[in-house]
Amino acid sequence: MNRFKKYSKIIVFDTLAVLCFIGVILFGWLPGPGGIPLFLLGLSLLAVNHDWAERWLETAKHKGVTFKKWLFPDIQWVRHVYDIVTLLLISIGTYFVFVYDNRLIEGLSIVIIIASLFVFLLNRDRFDKFSSFFKRSKT
Repeated sequence: MNRFKKYSKIIVFDTLAVLCFIGVILFGWLPGPGGIPLFLLGLSLLAVNHDWAERWLETAKHKGVTFKKWLFPDIQWVRHVYDIVTLLLISIGTYFVFVYDNRLIEGLSIVIIIASLFVFLLNRDRFDKFSSFFKRSKT
């Protein structure tokens, strides 16, 4: 019975991972992060049962942290520029959403707002502070 449990777990996790990878193909072209979260989810599902996927996931985590440090350097004026540009883009996107009645402009404005909010949260490690706040409040 343990053998059946083990192989059924492998089949379920691998099937879910394949579905995530199909989702990457279907949604990867969309603006924003697209299929990156789905790809990482599929890779993490594979990492439950496969060592090679766990090594790939660790490499992806390391490269992601390195890329974040490169994109958001620890230079004060660069951080201020990111803040000003993102707040300006959020304001412009909000203005376009409420002023224009064109669906294309409204959709692009929403994409700009979400992307700018994402960059705003990544700058100065706000997202990490925000998530650690919720981790503390649960305990």
